[in-house]
Amino acid sequence: MKKYTLALLAATAALGTAHATENGQLRALLGAPSYELASPQFPGWYGQLWLQHYSAKRLKGDDGQALQTQAATPLGTLPVQIQGEIDADVFVTRGTWVTEKLVAEGRLGFSATLPLIRQRNDIRLSATLPAGVPAGAATAVQALLDQQSAARSGSKTGQGDLDVAGFVDWQNDDSRLVLGLSVVAPTGAYDAQRAVNPGAGKFWTVRPLVIASKVWENGVELGLRATYSVNTRNTATDVRSGQYLHADYAAMYRINDEWRTGLQGYLVEQTTRDNGPGVAANGNKARVRSLGPMVAYVSEDGVWSAEFKVAKEFSVRNRPEGTTAWVRLNLRLD
Repeated sequence: MKKYTLALLAATAALGTAHATENGQLRALLGAPSYELASPQFPGWYGQLWLQHYSAKRLKGDDGQALQTQAATPLGTLPVQIQGEIDADVFVTRGTWVTEKLVAEGRLGFSATLPLIRQRNDIRLSATLPAGVPAGAATAVQALLDQQSAARSGSKTGQGDLDVAGFVDWQNDDSRLVLGLSVVAPTGAYDAQRAVNPGAGKFWTVRPLVIASKVWENGVELGLRATYSVNTRNTATDVRSGQYLHADYAAMYRINDEWRTGLQGYLVEQTTRDNGPGVAANGNKARVRSLGPMVAYVSEDGVWSAEFKVAKEFSVRNRPEGTTAWVRLNLRLD
């Protein structure tokens, strides 16, 4: 039994490679923008506060099916199912300064975004055993899987990673184009030995960004924000997460000067594989799509606005699949 136990411990210890981009954690505030994509920003200071809740009860693998892996044991190679629940609350503060400075006829601006994150992971592992396995062996297998489940579960609250961006904003009466560059610093709480971390890891992310929007006199408004993230190597794990495209999109109808409603969502498409120690052969390339309703109110004087939105994820690969809800407050500060 001792030999059996050691072999199974070695097998279950290898199960940590199952998620994409360092345990499925993308360094991105998915779905953050919506109606303001199509709204002009004049020179001055702006602030945003929002609370985002994410809940997932499905973990998806490389084939889009329930997440599972293979473990070599004294009973042979067994399929191991990985199930669980992930809940996260994210409180975000963002400050934006649009200057009077013109660059190629566009307004120069800067922004800084800092999230505070509370996350809980509850992971459950189970094996499909061959027929006729003695009850004692089956109990031993599940006991060791339960140990690994506990090691991969937990909760943590702390500061996330700081995102600083510079951009140039071109606007006219019916369209908007923004080009910029964002840098994310590893300021968040992170420990490679901990199952749950507010920070994504000990690495930097650089990403160009573009915002484009169009509005029509009949009240229809379309907006898109897209970034492409390039990551350095995580010095705590020696893993380099792959590059990925992240886009937020919104299709809205302006009911009047105060109210907007419509659909919004986000997508992520990882274009290159993760690489480093313990990374799965498939490279853990993440993918997700989402869509859901939104409603926004803008004060009559334009000084503040508020919105509520919900988005359901689908077409997921190598990450959790869940639902995200936001409540946001936008303020003109000067």
